[in-house]
Amino acid sequence: MAIAIQRKSKNLGSYPYASVILSITIALMALGILCMLIIAILNFSKAVKENVEVQIMLDSGLTNEEITRVKQVLEEKKYIRQQFSGKPDVVFKHKDEAAKELTKNLQEDFVTLLGENPLRHSFLIHIKSEFYSKENLIQIKKELEITSGIFEVVYAQEFSDQVNTNVATISFVLSGFALFMMIIVIILIHNTIKLALFSQRFIIRTMQLVGATANFIRKPFIKTAFIQGLMSSLIAFTLLYTIIPYLNIGFIKVERLYTPLQLVFVGIVLVTLGVLLSIFSSYRAVNRYLDMNLDDLY
Repeated sequence: MAIAIQRKSKNLGSYPYASVILSITIALMALGILCMLIIAILNFSKAVKENVEVQIMLDSGLTNEEITRVKQVLEEKKYIRQQFSGKPDVVFKHKDEAAKELTKNLQEDFVTLLGENPLRHSFLIHIKSEFYSKENLIQIKKELEITSGIFEVVYAQEFSDQVNTNVATISFVLSGFALFMMIIVIILIHNTIKLALFSQRFIIRTMQLVGATANFIRKPFIKTAFIQGLMSSLIAFTLLYTIIPYLNIGFIKVERLYTPLQLVFVGIVLVTLGVLLSIFSSYRAVNRYLDMNLDDLY
């Protein structure tokens, strides 16, 4: 009996790799592309939010010391975006500089026409994306406008509202599609492995009849599933890494909208899902044939 078990065990888990690996690779690659597109869109929306300029108009007649004090107050606000250097993104704009820009846009020297420069000194800031909501922007505007030395806070409110609406809509659609894709991937991997194990059902039953334990029978299938899941996920990630430079969202390249760390994260997710789903599907399929009646095997 021991010799029979040993001979049969050599055939356990020896079903063809190619078709299983191909199916799992395609499923994981589709999921990986979706993940990268979601990350790219979220990063793009973050960049759009943080590039909306908020102009803080100062009271007239402020001294240099008072202007410096207002700047220090602004730099302490947690909702102001930081520069690459780590310093708060607070930029002073002299009213003469603002007048030159406005004159260029209007193509008319309004300062000479009026006899004075009616504009004010100002600070330009950008709000962090996590604070970029309609309610937060209104609250920030109210908070700043009661600050000593600040005359008015100006930002493109309609544009900001539109950005928030679009981001919320896109996030909802992508979340639903991602959930749908996850279900499809799970079903595809499960059915692929279940069909592959169909050819092993009589070997599984024979092993049972000669006295092999359930764990002994499962072991080679679990090992095979682990290898297949690992190989498929690595192939999927390699292909994903190769085609990313050619993916675009409109006129924007996807590769510009993610960080290397985010790409590594997607790779870890693919490997984890590939291995766990393969092992889980193999475990369930083997148990199904272990518990199946002999007549049902046919």
